Amino acid sequence: MASEAFAFREFASLRRDPIYRGEGVPRGDGRLVVIIPGLFGSDFYLWPLRGWISRIGFRAATSGLWVNAGCPDRLTSDIQKWVERQEPRHDRPLVLIGHSRGGLLARALAVRLGRRVSHLVTLGSPMGLVSSFAQRGDVPPIAHPTMSTVWNASNTARRILDPQCRFPDCGCEFVANMRASLAPQTIVLSIYSREDPIVPPESSIVTGARNVEVTGTHSGLVYNPAVYRELARSLP
Repeated sequence: MASEAFAFREFASLRRDPIYRGEGVPRGDGRLVVIIPGLFGSDFYLWPLRGWISRIGFRAATSGLWVNAGCPDRLTSDIQKWVERQEPRHDRPLVLIGHSRGGLLARALAVRLGRRVSHLVTLGSPMGLVSSFAQRGDVPPIAHPTMSTVWNASNTARRILDPQCRFPDCGCEFVANMRASLAPQTIVLSIYSREDPIVPPESSIVTGARNVEVTGTHSGLVYNPAVYRELARSLP
């Protein structure tokens, strides 16, 4: 976990990198890009990524969440309402990017929005693990010590913020979303770090998706120049 402090070094590296200035990056077509924060995070720490998304020709949007904690079904519904206010026209494609737990919310939202989502991008998200277990209808104990601790902290926050939530035993729409298939039009990109001390890299491998490994911290994935280069190749 101490290595997560190096996320600041990744941010400094990004600020010096030509990719951050948009040099040589193909221009986007103005579609909406919604970026969702990780567990216990808010939209604030994602401002460098939103600024870059805007500079390369897209419309960057926040998630509308004040904090990513609590019932995942409620959070996904809140983001969906926010997206509808940002892009009320259903004939325009949009992009969803989720960091860590935000990737799980983005995946559920992509199912709800269907073919409207052109790209689903997850950064250090255990989407492969959760989707696999959701398909089988059970969520076994997580062997990874750090991820298990984070999972327990998330459950504690959920019980405080949404005491009526019984995830994953509730069978809510979010659970159904994690089991459902994405629209065939949606391009899925999972970017993860082999050095991630929080989310095991193998849990980010998604069947049928483009899985890309980079180096760096878990928190720093949103500032990692290699991630920005991959987005520059994939989104346009």
